[in-house]
Amino acid sequence: MHKNEFEDFYLFNFLKEKELERLKEISIKKFFNKDEILFYKGDKPRYLHVLLSGIVKLYTHDHKDNEVIIHNLMPPSLIAEIANYEEIGFPANCAFETKAEVLLIDYEKFKEEFLLKPEISMFFIKSLTKKIKALESFISYNISSNSIEKIAKFFLDNEALLKNLKQVKIAQLLNITPETFSRKISKLKKDRIIQNEKGYIKILDYKSLSEFISK
Repeated sequence: MHKNEFEDFYLFNFLKEKELERLKEISIKKFFNKDEILFYKGDKPRYLHVLLSGIVKLYTHDHKDNEVIIHNLMPPSLIAEIANYEEIGFPANCAFETKAEVLLIDYEKFKEEFLLKPEISMFFIKSLTKKIKALESFISYNISSNSIEKIAKFFLDNEALLKNLKQVKIAQLLNITPETFSRKISKLKKDRIIQNEKGYIKILDYKSLSEFISK
């Protein structure tokens, strides 16, 4: 089997070729369109989901049935792997913000044949740690009373997301009203700290942007 046949499994490049061949045998790749649902909160995980391309959102609803986004994921990334690892229902809904590709790995077979390998355990730990850091950032954004600080932190911490997210989506992520967000963005553009290219943000002055963040 040639190396390029494993291109969808690059997150697992620490495995031996024979192990990658087996992983390929118990996996399928699916393509999704924007707004399609991958799973709902409470669903039991049958697969380990690996985001290969596109953007997904994990979200829930508050008591007024308003959508609350918990996390946006960029590739390469495992999706809600805590549900697999703990063998519980998914803690949130998952939908696609863009067209996407997802690798679906049969989790029962993965657990039997791969999970006890030390390198796989470390792989899960690193992925979960990444999610914890993202949650800490989410909490930080939402307890801050300073809108411009929220915006600056998001731009600097998630620059790779900016080329894929419209301004209205970023405002939603940060729990800032579109009007407030628009005013802050206008000021940043006027000061040539950022620029707006067809509705998407591009950072021009990293140093000035970082000065809005409390030390």
